[in-house]
Amino acid sequence: MSNPPLPPTVAATRRFTAQVGGHAGVQTTEDHSLLFKPAVPCEIDFYKRIAAVDDDDRLLKLREWIPKFLGVLKLEGQLKDSNGVGNGGDGNVEIVPVRGNVAPEDKDMFIRSAVASRFFLSDQAQHLVLENVAYGFVKPCILDVKLGTVLYDQDATPAKQARATKTAQITTSGETGVRLTAFRVYGNDSPNPILTPKSYGKSIKKEQLPDGIEMFFPVLSAPYPPPPNYIKTSESGVSQPQPGLPPVLLHCVLTRLQADLEELKATVSNVEMRMIGGSILIIYEGDWERASKALSTPSKTATIEDDEDDEDDEVEVEIDENGQIILESIPDEAIEEEEEEPEAPLCSLTLIDFAHTRLIDGAGPDEGVLKGIQTMIDLIRQRKDKIAAMLPSDG
Repeated sequence: MSNPPLPPTVAATRRFTAQVGGHAGVQTTEDHSLLFKPAVPCEIDFYKRIAAVDDDDRLLKLREWIPKFLGVLKLEGQLKDSNGVGNGGDGNVEIVPVRGNVAPEDKDMFIRSAVASRFFLSDQAQHLVLENVAYGFVKPCILDVKLGTVLYDQDATPAKQARATKTAQITTSGETGVRLTAFRVYGNDSPNPILTPKSYGKSIKKEQLPDGIEMFFPVLSAPYPPPPNYIKTSESGVSQPQPGLPPVLLHCVLTRLQADLEELKATVSNVEMRMIGGSILIIYEGDWERASKALSTPSKTATIEDDEDDEDDEVEVEIDENGQIILESIPDEAIEEEEEEPEAPLCSLTLIDFAHTRLIDGAGPDEGVLKGIQTMIDLIRQRKDKIAAMLPSDG
């Protein structure tokens, strides 16, 4: 049976609203399964090198901790902007899959998302095509933790090095290797998250890090402090949503994250690299019903199978003068009539943001990043022990 005909143009992408850190400009597909992230050559090279690895066990293990990389979206020629200003209009957008590192089922997902989205690009910008690690969560509580004690890379000017050194000294980065960039949490009875801005992480001292972790991992029975600079937008008489998981669920989240962090540290300790400005992204499910179901779902430490080479799988689409994508050739098997509801794990932990990350043979591991991971292990353990005291005793 043939698939129904595809429309000649496709729907718009949208801004990725779940982003709590990093630079603006990230877009997501209509179904939220993929992200299109503007990237500099250094970050693209990092993803390509990690994706191409097939004989280095250390980098293969590192690949398990970064978002799945599906390729680079690049603009060939000129694309008119939203006001119709620009030259050309007959440029091609070419989706270049990763050679030998994208499983057939992943490529199908990539193609389905491609035909369900319109790509907003300008000039000759290149965008990484990545899995959305928040995909499938109903109420994703998200924390971006900046790693490392050194905040400038080898190409930084002396002036920038001085500014970055001062920033590390006056924030928690220099002493602990971490800075809580920003985070969002949900109440079970509210569709809207409570946001804590970047200014909070920049303002606190080492001794206040446990307070920040407690704010990101609230337990239902505890009062929740309003975030710094919180602006009440609800109507008078309507109370602020109360975020937090029940103690049993929260203890499970923290137990899994501690195990993941310990395994991540073991992995990073065997990789010779310098990771400047990279982050740990922590996500856990804030919806009680989905969190309870997700208890049986494997965490981020699940093994990722190696993919076989596929030299010919490439998708090309053409953009017309109005910025609409014209479908040219989409394999029938890439379009499914029915989609199962996505399911996410109880929590996940991912390394992100590699714009200033370099793999350097002979350099040894990044001790500042390892220090940050150990700090997070300690903070999560402390929070877990505190929640454990709230659990019902056996008998």
